Amino acid sequence: MVGNILQSEREKQGLTIKDVENETSIRALYIESIEKGNQKALPSEVYVKGFIRNYAEFLHLDADALVQQYREEIHGTDNTPVTAGEKTVEEEHKPFSSGSDFRERVQKSHRTQNILVTIGVVVIAFIGSIYYFFGEENAPKEKPNPVVPPASRQETPAGRNGTSQGKEPAPPAASDRTSPLPGTGGAAPVGTASAAAGKVDVTARFTGRCWVQALADGKVVYEGTAEPAQTLSWKGSDRVVVTVGNAGAVEIVYNGRNLGKLGKVGDVVEKHFTRDRVEDVK
Repeated sequence: MVGNILQSEREKQGLTIKDVENETSIRALYIESIEKGNQKALPSEVYVKGFIRNYAEFLHLDADALVQQYREEIHGTDNTPVTAGEKTVEEEHKPFSSGSDFRERVQKSHRTQNILVTIGVVVIAFIGSIYYFFGEENAPKEKPNPVVPPASRQETPAGRNGTSQGKEPAPPAASDRTSPLPGTGGAAPVGTASAAAGKVDVTARFTGRCWVQALADGKVVYEGTAEPAQTLSWKGSDRVVVTVGNAGAVEIVYNGRNLGKLGKVGDVVEKHFTRDRVEDVK
């Protein structure tokens, strides 16, 4: 069993479970459950594979081989061919592995959500266009100022004397009649730089060792183990998805706003960042 291999190597190197917990940020409960093969005490298979990979790399073992062995222990060795366009349950849950299979799984998992977001944008744009059209039709139109013909103007006493004071001053130009907005110096207020640019900007600052994966607009832009004092940044047009294996060691800055730590030490957390909100994934 994978757990026996990890436990044997740990003891061979003279390490305790607490030592592994301190170095990998994996909870001692999960480490002990992996070694004993206690699946009931472990989270979903997706996260357990990440723990095994991190644990194996720390012990300098072949992480890919142990993850594959764990898969076979859970599902058995099924060599039944998969038809085109069809994926097994295992292939649908590999966010902690690398390669094209993982990228396909990530893209498929977000496809439905991206479609819903697109439909929502179209509906909002349609409603906005209707409101704008009918609002323009129903808005009261400004009546032009009546122009008094020169012949009907009354002359001032100064005008009857033939002086230049009898001339009426010319109406101010449109630009002269326009006054700046109070307190703005004539400029309309604007939002933040990130909102004006229409981008999603996420920065992660690490205070401890942490496995992390980041996707920008459905594409994997980073996957690996961040070290303490390391800072990583990702940008996307519509969405940035960040998954971490040690939430208590990650501080997030989203579109210039500090959100603080993502969670507790050892927690596995996935966050979706869009242009206007942050979504938690259970």
